[in-house]
Amino acid sequence: HKHVIMTRLSLISALLSGILGLSFAFVFPRTTQNKHRPAFLAESTKLNSAVNDVLETFQKRLNEGSLTDEEKIATITASESLLEQLYELQQLSPPQYDDDQLRIAVSAMDVDAVSNMLNAGLKMDEETTDAAFWAVVKAIDTAEEQDQPLPTNVPQMIHHIFDADQHHLLTREKLTTNVTCMQPDESTGLAGAAAKMNYIFDDGDHKNLPLTEGRKCEDGECCDTCSRNVFPTFATKDESSLEIFPELSALTFNDLEKVSAATIVQFVRLVERVRRTIAYEYGLPLSTILPLQAYSRKYVAGTTQKGGGGGEGDFVTLHTDEATHSGYHYSSVLYLSTQGEDFEGGSFIFNDPDPDEDQIVDETVGTEEEEEDLERVAAMLEAWKRGEELPESDEIMLGVEEPDEDSSWQEDIRNAGRLLKPFVPTKGAAVIFSSGWENMHEVEKITAGVRYAVPCFFTTCKVEEGHYKQMNVGKPKTDECIADDWLHLLLAHRKEEPMESVGRVKELLMKWHYLCTPLSEHY
Repeated sequence: HKHVIMTRLSLISALLSGILGLSFAFVFPRTTQNKHRPAFLAESTKLNSAVNDVLETFQKRLNEGSLTDEEKIATITASESLLEQLYELQQLSPPQYDDDQLRIAVSAMDVDAVSNMLNAGLKMDEETTDAAFWAVVKAIDTAEEQDQPLPTNVPQMIHHIFDADQHHLLTREKLTTNVTCMQPDESTGLAGAAAKMNYIFDDGDHKNLPLTEGRKCEDGECCDTCSRNVFPTFATKDESSLEIFPELSALTFNDLEKVSAATIVQFVRLVERVRRTIAYEYGLPLSTILPLQAYSRKYVAGTTQKGGGGGEGDFVTLHTDEATHSGYHYSSVLYLSTQGEDFEGGSFIFNDPDPDEDQIVDETVGTEEEEEDLERVAAMLEAWKRGEELPESDEIMLGVEEPDEDSSWQEDIRNAGRLLKPFVPTKGAAVIFSSGWENMHEVEKITAGVRYAVPCFFTTCKVEEGHYKQMNVGKPKTDECIADDWLHLLLAHRKEEPMESVGRVKELLMKWHYLCTPLSEHY
C-alpha cells in the first residue's frame, strides 16, 4: 500500500505541474505570455504549494505509520480517481472558452487568442464577426494615420471574418434550380450560321442562337453541372447599407483613392463571400476561382444604358455572360436596394426556352436566292471570326425589321416561345449562377427610382506562373507579404495614372486567393 500511494502521489504532483503549464500556454497566446506570466505563475505557485502541502502530509503520515488500513485503501481509491481525471486533462486540447472571451479577443485584435479559441471549437457569431470587422477597420485607419505598415494581424483577422461569413451563409435560406448546361451548337449548318450572325448584330436575337448540351468553359476548369442559386439574405441589412458604406453606390477597384477603408474591406468581403459560395455550391477548389470583374452599378429610370462597370442605365438587354467574355464562368448579382421601395420595375429575369414550344433550327432551305443569302452570311461569319471588317449591319441582317417604338406587340413577338422567370430584387439578396447559355438573362426597364447592384464575374482560368514572376512582387510568402499586398493593392489611398491603376487591378485579381486566405491555403 505504501509503495502504491507514494508512486501515485508523485504522479499527481508531476501531472498537476504539467497541466498548469499547458493551461498557461493555451490561455495566453505567445505574443502576450510575457505580460501575463508573473501573475499566472504567482497563482499557480499558490495552488501547487497547497497541493504539495496535502501530499507531504500524506507522505509523512504514511512514513510514520499513522494511517490505518482503511485510510490507506481510501487514499488509493481517491488517488486512482484523481489520476484518471488528471490524465484526461493532460490529453485535452485548449481549455474551455466562452463567447464573451472570444468577443473581447476580437475587439482587441488579438489574433493568436482568437485562433486558439476557434481551434478549440468556438464559432464567431454575427455580432462577434461584426466586432471583428470594425476592429480591422480601426487598425487600418490607425496604421494609415501613423504612416505605419499594415500589421499582419489585419489580414489574419480578415481571414477569420471570411470563414465566419461562409458559416453564417450556410445557415440562411437558399433556393437552387438545377439546369442543363448549354453552349453554342457548331453543327447547325447554314441556318445556324445565319442565326449566329443575327445574334452578333442584334441582341434581341440572342434567344435564337442554336445551342447544344454541355459546358463550354473556355480554358477553364468548371464543374459539369449548372444551376441558379437565389439567396434572399446573402448580406445583412447593415452589410449592404449605403448609409454605412456610401461609396458602395458606385465603386470600382480602379479608383479607390477616396474610398474609405471600411467600404473597401466590405466590398472585398462581399466579393469573397460570393467566391467561396461558388466553390461550395459547385464543388470546386477555392484556389481555382478568381474574380475577373466586380463593381457596384447604378441603374436610373429614364436614362440610356452606357455599358461598362459603374455606368448608369435603366435596363440590361438579353445576354449570356460567357458570350460577353469567354473567361466569365460563374456570375452573381448582389442587390443594394429593394424593388417597390427604392425603384419600380427592374426585375432580374432568366429567359428560357418554353419547353412546350418547338426549339429546332430549321436547316431546310427554300429558294435558291435564300440559299445564296445563307451562304453569304456563313462566309461573313467566318470573316468576322478572322477579325476582318464587315459591311454595315443592315446589309447583313436577314429578316430583321426596323423596330417601331410604339408597337406593343413587339414585346410579345420577342418573348414568343420563351419562358420568363423573374426575380424581384431586395436589399441584401443575391443570385449566383453558372455563366453559360443555360442562363440567358436580362433586366427589365426601371420605371421609377434608382436600382443599385453589385455584379461580379468569376473565372476558373489558371494564372500561369510566369505572370507572377513578371510582377515587381510575386506571390506572398510570409504574413508580412500578405499585409503588404493588402496595403499596396487595396488600401494605399494614392492617386494613380490610368495605366498604373489597370496594372494594380490586374495584379489584385490574379493575387486574390493569396490575399484572402492564410498561408496554409496557398497551394
